[in-house]
Amino acid sequence: MSNSIVKRVLTHLGLLPIYLVGRLNVRHARKATRWLGWVMEKTLRRRRKIVDQNLAWCFPRLSDTERLGLCHQHFRHLGEAVGEMAVAWTQAKPIDPEQGQVEGLAHIEEITGTGQGVLLVTGHNVCLEWAARVFGQACHSSGIYRPLSNPVLERFQNKGRGRYAEHMFDRDDLRGMVRHLRSGKVLWYAPDQDFGPKRSLFVPFFGIETATAKALPELARLGRAKVVPMYPIKNEATGQVVVHIEPAWDDFPSDNPAHDLARFNAFLQRHIEKAPAQYWWLHRRFKTAPDGSARYPL
Repeated sequence: MSNSIVKRVLTHLGLLPIYLVGRLNVRHARKATRWLGWVMEKTLRRRRKIVDQNLAWCFPRLSDTERLGLCHQHFRHLGEAVGEMAVAWTQAKPIDPEQGQVEGLAHIEEITGTGQGVLLVTGHNVCLEWAARVFGQACHSSGIYRPLSNPVLERFQNKGRGRYAEHMFDRDDLRGMVRHLRSGKVLWYAPDQDFGPKRSLFVPFFGIETATAKALPELARLGRAKVVPMYPIKNEATGQVVVHIEPAWDDFPSDNPAHDLARFNAFLQRHIEKAPAQYWWLHRRFKTAPDGSARYPL
């Protein structure tokens, strides 16, 4: 038996717990996987250091004890996110409004009603998969993804996201994204990652000059789309995820890409500060420095 077949069989077996958790309602699914957050915090030492460093840079006014509390909350949310993903990707039942709702959908509908496309921009968040399922129940849209090297996981991911997305575009399929937007449809895009200096401009994020993807204004321009900001936040007490949609940005893209990207980062920061533990702090968001120095000597 070849190594590729063994790998596929083992991957299928590894996905069985996901299917089992996916049969639960989302509250029970979160409880079933919450312990994974504790395991990740204790075993993923390099990622734990990245989380600690990001929180120290972004919240310098908090005490060490307060930032430690945010770190613990963040990993707890990561554990719960596994259960949310399991339900979002495998369960066909409609989502109860108590589990998630969309606020501001009219901002999208008034644009698509004119035949213009919408580039729905957001950031990486611990409840993003559940938010996507909530949003997909209210509005047809497509997304952008990074292909996986494991073909079994690739099919599982795309089939799961197919429950709430019309189509998933390979992140390199610029032509397909542009066609989609020009046809008057909605495309979900989270560009808050460090793609290096050649594909980025340095603009402030939490007071730090941060490599921010130039593709955001370029994609909006090529797709002739309106840019609508969106951010999900999970209620810590009830578990309900609310997808907050704001009015489309006027004069975007402008003739100043740096201004446009600073606007995106300011939007993200404003929402992150409302629920700091829920942002995806595992990212090396500040990896590239303007002078080329290493910001994460880990």
